[in-house]
Amino acid sequence: MKPRRSILSARAGVILALWLAAQPAGAQDAGLTALVDQSLAAMNGEKWQESLDLSSAAVARFGKDGPLKRFGPQFGALYYRKGVCEMKLGKWSEAMRSFETCYRDFPNEGDERGNVFQKLALLKWGEAAMGAEDWPLAAGQFRKFLSERDKVRDSFPHGVFYINLAVCQYRLGNIPEGNENLEIAIYNKQRFPTPEAGIIAGFEALVTTAVAKRKEQALTDFLARNRGELVVEPCVMQRYSPVFLKLAGDAVAADMTRAALAIYQLVPSTQAALDDARARLANCADPAEKKLLESDITALEAALEGGNGPEMIRLAAVALIHEKHGNVRGAFAAYQQLELYFPKARNREENLFNLVRTSSLVAGSDRARGHAETFIRDFPASPRVAELKSLMR
Repeated sequence: MKPRRSILSARAGVILALWLAAQPAGAQDAGLTALVDQSLAAMNGEKWQESLDLSSAAVARFGKDGPLKRFGPQFGALYYRKGVCEMKLGKWSEAMRSFETCYRDFPNEGDERGNVFQKLALLKWGEAAMGAEDWPLAAGQFRKFLSERDKVRDSFPHGVFYINLAVCQYRLGNIPEGNENLEIAIYNKQRFPTPEAGIIAGFEALVTTAVAKRKEQALTDFLARNRGELVVEPCVMQRYSPVFLKLAGDAVAADMTRAALAIYQLVPSTQAALDDARARLANCADPAEKKLLESDITALEAALEGGNGPEMIRLAAVALIHEKHGNVRGAFAAYQQLELYFPKARNREENLFNLVRTSSLVAGSDRARGHAETFIRDFPASPRVAELKSLMR
């Protein structure tokens, strides 16, 4: 999970600039103040490379000859902001060094809070380590931050934090520890709050690790405990359908059938998602959300019309899983839903043939004959027509 944009970086520049401006004329350095102001302006405009260049220039010019003694712990804010810009540019190693310098070289003493970002630098150091996929370091910095932070003044996005810590634990193969942190984020998602995208990213990391380590029971236990919390409104849920389909496919490939079926059940009904999106759009006032809902509706309508939506893929996969494990009745039920609800499915010929075949085994000859007649009527040129006619005699 990529570290998200920090609102604290701008505060770093403001605090340092105000502090410099408050110094006596002999201590104030106009060149540093100008660099701080310019870098902050670039950061506010999301011009990350420009802001980084200015911060680097400030560090190069004024970061020598004892900056702690000359400027105090406040100078650490420059390194903090520099690290934020480096993370935005994917320069993970450089960012880690910047946050390390902020934390190590510009400490506060006693009740002093000159470097308001000293402990928060540990948090960002961990995020940068995640970007570099150094999972042991990231987990260690997150734990260090929890133990050292000021519980009153060091505010941070709790939901994202626990998701990140969970991902680190999963990447290290520690499923129980990962579950503990992911569940903290899930159960407190309204209070923190925790973004839905973060929860899905954490769940994806869990499935990936469980599949790699063949820990099907751990995965199914997690789903049994948390399915109600994972499932949200159909419109929102369908945005993650491609992720669920991939994860379920990975579970199938690992012969983790129970887990695959449980994951497939997370894929919402296409029609339910479409109805939900339309209802939300009718009452939406936010332009950005309105645009997203309009995009959702277009995609869902195309999925239904084009006959290859996520739900159709899910039902076909579920049917194959059931049949592979000898549950013909379960396969028949899935093919029956495909025929009933998705008459325009791209693979309807294959689905309908399988419906005829499975219905002849579990539903009786009359129902099998009815489905066979439908097949012959709708696909008269199919090479399977002769086989079905013989079945109907």
